[in-house]
Amino acid sequence: MDVVTLDARAADNGLALMLQGLIAESIAADAGKRRVFEAMSSTFGIVAPDAEVTVTLEFGQGRCTIYDGLRHEPALVITADSGKIPEMSMLKIRYGMPWLLDENGQGFVRSLLKREIRIDGLIRIPPTPFKTAKAALDLVRLTRILSVNS
Repeated sequence: MDVVTLDARAADNGLALMLQGLIAESIAADAGKRRVFEAMSSTFGIVAPDAEVTVTLEFGQGRCTIYDGLRHEPALVITADSGKIPEMSMLKIRYGMPWLLDENGQGFVRSLLKREIRIDGLIRIPPTPFKTAKAALDLVRLTRILSVNS
């Protein structure tokens, strides 16, 4: 049984197919990434406005289901042009965290500052510190899983 599955409606979504392949390949090739994957329990939205595609990644119980569109009230929504999304997999992981002090990391920070990449949901009103902290930790875990440099 596959642990990374596509909802039937996501079968024609290129971003969903790409993410399914990246996640499945990554956790199959690395036992450490598999353990990280199994610890995740958040829902993320990813929006690529230039390509007019949106997906939801729902993690829980050692599985990930990828849906077309935003569903299940994602804890965090990452918005970036389609060319920026694969760049995020180039971040190196050091000490369990994305390494922001090399060229790829600095480019990522510049993209955040220029709002070319947005991560909505890290600041909430009213504050929900537990939910936000869990989602932020799972975002770091997702970065580790998707990183080709870890």
